[in-house]
Amino acid sequence: MRRSTLWALGVLLVGLVAITAMPHGALAADQRGMNPITQVTPGMTMLQVLQTLGPPDDIVGHAFYYRNKGKVIFASKASPLDSTKVEKIEPSLIQNPVP
Repeated sequence: MRRSTLWALGVLLVGLVAITAMPHGALAADQRGMNPITQVTPGMTMLQVLQTLGPPDDIVGHAFYYRNKGKVIFASKASPLDSTKVEKIEPSLIQNPVP
């Protein structure tokens, strides 16, 4: 229980730092055209993901869910501020249909 609480607090702290570091209007520019979740690659840090995509709509376990974009899954072995990196990206099938 304590570990998950610390993880959630770390995510919140990193999210706040990322939001304050983003330039104004960055989210509006990214929502036109290509799905911005495709800019995220495995190995990126949590801070880099938050700077690229902004705050997630939902956090479940080690996954960030972005509405109409998809989800980003993190591999975490310690505190989220230490070395949390992207393990897998699952773009939304609604946004990126398979032919």
